[in-house]
Amino acid sequence: MKFTTSPHFLSMALLSLTLVASVSARADTIGITYSFSGVGTVTGMSGVFLDLSGVATGPADQWNPAVNAVWNPVTYDDVGQLNLSDGSFNGVFTMTFANGDMLSGTVFEDQTMVNPETTTGPFIQTLTFTNGTGEFAGVSGTGFGGGFVTPTGYTDSGSGTLTASGLVAPEPGSIALVFGGLVLIALGYRPRAN
Repeated sequence: MKFTTSPHFLSMALLSLTLVASVSARADTIGITYSFSGVGTVTGMSGVFLDLSGVATGPADQWNPAVNAVWNPVTYDDVGQLNLSDGSFNGVFTMTFANGDMLSGTVFEDQTMVNPETTTGPFIQTLTFTNGTGEFAGVSGTGFGGGFVTPTGYTDSGSGTLTASGLVAPEPGSIALVFGGLVLIALGYRPRAN
């Protein structure tokens, strides 16, 4: 038994695969980077806990420059407590994008390298994304970075991943593309009698 396929079918299969490959897949995980600078404020103190709030601005970017233009600039706000006995900062944060969409979650910082006498030094940061609006609805993910504190302000930057059904990945999933191509090819073969 021999198998054959028509030139028309091969042209249609190639066209279908080309169209699928050229469209961005509606996916749910993207990588992001962020870089903010701003000012922190002491709002109170209780025992070894220093109440802090911070406001910063800067870019948050992903793979698509057109989306970045809609996202930026981003305003970053956080509120939390710095434990002066161990240098840990625990709080909550919100990122508000230029288009009004929001990301929020918890922030943890290791500030053990910040000199308490000069209020100067580096810190390490972990953002855990737990809530969002707009394209970030149902978001989850984590960002890792760090920054530097001075008496007049701070900077921080990092990167991470966001998972939400409203996000668009840069390319279609490889498995779906290969599977679809194999199905189209298999459907095009017709047994031919000898």
